[in-house]
Amino acid sequence: MNAQNPNDLVGAARVAARRLRARLFTQKPEAVLQPERLYQYLDALWQRRELPGAAVEIGCYRGGTSLMATRFLRRSGFPRRYIAYDTFGGFVSDQFQEDVKLGTPASFRRHFADNSLALVRRSLDRYDGKEIELVQGDIATLPDSALPDQIAVALVDVDLDVPVHRALERILPRMVKGGIVFVDDCPENYAWAGARVGYKRYVDSMNLPERYSMGLGIIEL
Repeated sequence: MNAQNPNDLVGAARVAARRLRARLFTQKPEAVLQPERLYQYLDALWQRRELPGAAVEIGCYRGGTSLMATRFLRRSGFPRRYIAYDTFGGFVSDQFQEDVKLGTPASFRRHFADNSLALVRRSLDRYDGKEIELVQGDIATLPDSALPDQIAVALVDVDLDVPVHRALERILPRMVKGGIVFVDDCPENYAWAGARVGYKRYVDSMNLPERYSMGLGIIEL
């Protein structure tokens, strides 16, 4: 019988402790999207305020960006359906291992694991985000019925090559004319190597222009 790696045991204990703290103290969700990228996202929601379709966020962690966006939409007078997707438990193991091959540090594996659907739902409800729809699952394997028929604005923030590429494959056919998709974590030579790789793979396969702004990969319809 193989003994467990002490580092694995320490890491697991830390995750368990963070989950316990998170359950005991439901804090206001804070946007983790970089401010210059959050600005572009909110501006896109405003510029497309009269388009039909939902706003979707693929990879929402604790829901801070979702809360900011829905408040903005409501206060600007153009609320729309907002759906946030996440595993609510961190990365899918085989997807993360593919990114390690691209250069993503293996130590990043436990990022975002200190989370749960119940925690995010509870905190969003407490801080005026009840209208945000939460869907738990891996975007690569979710059923088609979990996705809206029409999407006006999408933010893909799942960090890794495989889920970024798969998310784009699934949401682009649902984008309305004039819609826009953002992929987070796309600077050159970034520690999270996979997001840019997944974005580039998709636009190359579809003969779409490769476009970046302030670390976001962008596709406009």
